Amino acid sequence: MFDWIERYKFGIIATLMVYIAIFMYLQMDSYDHYFEIRSFTDGAYVKEEPEVEIDRDNIQIPQDFEAGDIKNMANDVNDSRKRSYEDYAYNNNAKDVEQSVRDLEKQFYNEAGGDAERKKLEQQMKDRQEKQTTSSTTNNSNTPSNNGGDIAYKGKTMVDYSLKDRQPFQNNKWYVRNPGYTCGYGSGVVHIDIKVNQNGNVTTAEYNPSKSNGASTCMIEKAIEYAKKSRFAYSSKAPSSQSGWILYTFVSQ
Repeated sequence: MFDWIERYKFGIIATLMVYIAIFMYLQMDSYDHYFEIRSFTDGAYVKEEPEVEIDRDNIQIPQDFEAGDIKNMANDVNDSRKRSYEDYAYNNNAKDVEQSVRDLEKQFYNEAGGDAERKKLEQQMKDRQEKQTTSSTTNNSNTPSNNGGDIAYKGKTMVDYSLKDRQPFQNNKWYVRNPGYTCGYGSGVVHIDIKVNQNGNVTTAEYNPSKSNGASTCMIEKAIEYAKKSRFAYSSKAPSSQSGWILYTFVSQ
């Protein structure tokens, strides 16, 4: 076999070259005009979409959302007081505040051990009561006058909450914190389920999508953050973990 290949090697090579030439000829084609084939990397670029300026005209607001005339206030949905658009009291009366303070001080006193510690707490109670009497007559910047007595606000508010038989800390609704202007443009409603311990601290805050509407990521994050910042009054009658909810309405600036 090898002797035969050695003897006719030039003929074999010539035959293969003829076959290759015929194959190449049959595969070639001719064009009647010239065209340039550019490199695929020539002029490559990333397409950039034009920036869209955010304004009131291009913000999508849910069709069934109606902000209307809404107050930067918190509202207890369980508040049984009469309601009015004009003559109303934002916070409850000072007597309720004092009772809340006394309940909290009583808890601290009962948990303290030793006569020396109890005397120290007694003095702290007196100092706190004097301070509370002074501060209870002063409203925060978002609080209307309490001349309305036992009348609550009737209109829409940016914060609605429900925690049965519990008031905000010191009966000041500012402690049910309001993030309604923290997300810029866009409007929506975010429902947060909360759990509160006896001391009034919010221990858990969870977003409830089924009871929310038009909520953006910013709104959800801010609602959870501000719900955890909220604080309610101490109650010895409340369970160790009491369930409630806070409904936040975000308003476009």
